[in-house]
Amino acid sequence: MLTEILNLFFFFSALIIGAYLIRHYIFTLTVLRSAKNKPVNAATCKSVYEPSVSILIPAHNEEKVVGRLLQKMTELSYPKNKLEIILINDASTDNTGRIAEDYSSQHKLIKVLHRDKQTGGKGKASALNAALKQAIGEIVLCFDADYLPHSDIIAKIVEKFSDPNVGAVQGRPVVLMNPVIL
Repeated sequence: MLTEILNLFFFFSALIIGAYLIRHYIFTLTVLRSAKNKPVNAATCKSVYEPSVSILIPAHNEEKVVGRLLQKMTELSYPKNKLEIILINDASTDNTGRIAEDYSSQHKLIKVLHRDKQTGGKGKASALNAALKQAIGEIVLCFDADYLPHSDIIAKIVEKFSDPNVGAVQGRPVVLMNPVIL
């Protein structure tokens, strides 16, 4: 009796899973077919959407990675006259602020916002809110201090905002891992 019940349960489970698989396959084909037949707006392809962009980078004791990031910021392919980079030195006790100031003195697009122990050190959200008050870009991006962007990342992100229905974009960051040697 128990064996018959288990066999019946297995049969119905396999039937439900099979039906779900077929349903998923049909949905996938429908999406692929509609994406292929979607008309391309020629006006959108010809015009280049390049709004001003502010990049906010909160940094607390990031001396090991901040120089590498700021160097990558200077290599971005986005027009420099439409780009503003604000590094927030959030009450760092290491050389983060000095490294940021060195880059700022060499590159006009990099600004450094220093927060001392009284105003800073209250977390990433607090640091970003302080910098957001100074940001002048039409679009505001937030990068972590340990992020290494590709040179065309700004154009790829900004392109999505050419659609008036888009209000926010999230990238897919890939975290660099330092190998731990035991």
